[in-house]
Amino acid sequence: MKIKVILTGGTVGSEKVNGVVKNNKDSNIASMWKEKFNSNIDFDVVNLYSILSENIKIKNIEMLFAELIKDYSDYKGIIITHGSDTLSYTSAFVSIFCKDYKIPVVLTGADKVLSDPTSNGYSNFTTSVELIMDNRVGVWTVFDSIFSADTVMEADYFSDKFRTGNSPLTVTKCSKNITFNNKVAIIKIYPFIDFGMVNFTDNIKACLLVGYHSGTADENAVDILLSKCKEKNIPLYLQGLNKESALYDSSNNLQEKGVNLVYNSTPEYAYATLMIKVNS
Repeated sequence: MKIKVILTGGTVGSEKVNGVVKNNKDSNIASMWKEKFNSNIDFDVVNLYSILSENIKIKNIEMLFAELIKDYSDYKGIIITHGSDTLSYTSAFVSIFCKDYKIPVVLTGADKVLSDPTSNGYSNFTTSVELIMDNRVGVWTVFDSIFSADTVMEADYFSDKFRTGNSPLTVTKCSKNITFNNKVAIIKIYPFIDFGMVNFTDNIKACLLVGYHSGTADENAVDILLSKCKEKNIPLYLQGLNKESALYDSSNNLQEKGVNLVYNSTPEYAYATLMIKVNS
């Protein structure tokens, strides 16, 4: 049995040149890992695209989905290497797309280029291989720790450590031939925000408002955003609520005005869910 490795670039596929991390399209962690650890595992590698993940486009997700739809009956599992900046977002999309796969699917990357002896790239790849060899069926994200891919959240700015959120309450299903023509707007709430600056283009079909940690937002400010959404017939969603916690009056008022409340979901999973929903 083989392991499929899908390379997409990122730090794990980069090199440092004069102090600057630059993408190296010829980098192949699977062959480097195999040689380093003298392994006899059979890797089938495809260099799908090679970018720094902050430059990811929706076409890259479509390319990844097209690769993941292929016949994997002869494979023990799938490893997707990815840049850390948008790893949590791609993890959310893949967790939905590969939800019913009978083999492990693992997304991983590195905090530093592989030539740096302090890089976690090789250890992350080792853990990914071990998950597959142990037949841990599911969709996982490996970056120092093992996360369920539908719960992983963006890394902290200062520690570079990824976090985990609640497991989603409902499972989203995704067509295997989906194309993303419609878009979802994400807006992060912050004090004194003025939604008068927001103007939606015609291809925006939903708006996700990422609330404070209690699932709240300034309801008077959101009234303006909600009015703009209703003018364009765009549903507005407020993310950040925990089903086990009390609902605050401000969030309850927004719900009564027509805002959809999103429970037990990371911003990334909520975004992926809405992107799939508005394109289904």
